[in-house]
Amino acid sequence: MAVAGKVFQANPTMAEQATAEGYLAQVSQHSVIRAVRASAVDLLSVAPGSRVLDVGCGLGEMSRAFAGMVGPDGSVTAVDLNPAMVTAAQDRHLPSPQDGMVRYQVGDVASLDLGDDFDVVWCERVLQHVPDPETAVGSLARSLSPGGRVCVIDVDWGALVVDGVDEALTRRVLDAFQLKVRQPTVGRTLRRRLVQAGLSDPAVRSVHAVSTSLADTASAVPVLDRGRADLVAEGDRAAWFDALELADARGHFMMAMPVYIAVATKPRQAQCASRLPA
Repeated sequence: MAVAGKVFQANPTMAEQATAEGYLAQVSQHSVIRAVRASAVDLLSVAPGSRVLDVGCGLGEMSRAFAGMVGPDGSVTAVDLNPAMVTAAQDRHLPSPQDGMVRYQVGDVASLDLGDDFDVVWCERVLQHVPDPETAVGSLARSLSPGGRVCVIDVDWGALVVDGVDEALTRRVLDAFQLKVRQPTVGRTLRRRLVQAGLSDPAVRSVHAVSTSLADTASAVPVLDRGRADLVAEGDRAAWFDALELADARGHFMMAMPVYIAVATKPRQAQCASRLPA
């Protein structure tokens, strides 16, 4: 899902970079993220020979997966705002002659300048971190070739539900957590933003994460992780994590939250022309 706070930025400290890399490596193995990615790839139907742009590539798991899908006649461009993350992704890449070439580079989702000839643009759990989602989605749309498809994926932190803990404490902690995320409810807006960017045939899916295990949930939702206690106000910190652990021990704990997937297509020139007045 995502780490709130300042770890996803262009120039993190070494400690912040280590936290971000550890989190991304851990969450990529989570069953919810696996399900989200599988559902999104199913919607996209990436064809051999495709040119793919992965924006906000992180450690590059999806860049490498796309390289296998497109094959040697295709290519993948993997972009991240953080140079250290680009290096981390490159270090994890093991080229194969059966895969498409992957090029890793630094770039900002809000101002991509990589041409307009990509068949697939992928942007996963990035928009919650940007100051202006509209500008970012417009930049993604401009990167597509006519007939190309963009997939955006994001969490709706505003719909995060935790049960088994005092309701007033829960609301106070979760409300404060949302304030640490630039765009906490961007997930629910993805379809609309694609339409506003001029894309057509929008499709949307939601993977609803539900867990009754605190350990499982804390590995993906940082505000439930005692190791990220800095995300909780000092006055509520001990009570919150103690209450979570007690609820878990009693079998009362539950977490639920939606993750949204939206896919849309850049109209071909003939389609655009047909909409113009005669």
